[in-house]
Amino acid sequence: MATYTISEISQMFHLPASTIRYYEKIGLLEHVEHINSYRRVYNESHIDRLNAIECFKKALLPLDEIKAFFTYEKDMEQNSEKILQMMKTQEVKTVERMKDLETGLAHLQKKIRFYTLVDEAVKHGTPLPNWDEL
Repeated sequence: MATYTISEISQMFHLPASTIRYYEKIGLLEHVEHINSYRRVYNESHIDRLNAIECFKKALLPLDEIKAFFTYEKDMEQNSEKILQMMKTQEVKTVERMKDLETGLAHLQKKIRFYTLVDEAVKHGTPLPNWDEL
């Protein structure tokens, strides 16, 4: 089984080593081997876990809920309802946030169009555009 150092994991996931150590401290990364009391050794299961953590973070799931998910997952059959509810709730929150981002992006794009026209008007000595006409 392949093993990895904290530096390799850090580069792989573009995470500071302190974040990886924090994940270990709060129980998101379990069973990390320590050689000579300080050198951490990670394996494929840690890679899988970090991939899942990163996906959940992209879906805006807070760390405490990610931790709860992994706890529930240890006994999926007993906790399938809790897991499903957690995922459905987060899906709604993520979709709402995506809509907010889309609204913000549309406004930003309108500003870019407007100020592009302003810049062109200034350069050519023509009248400035009217925001309401965009």
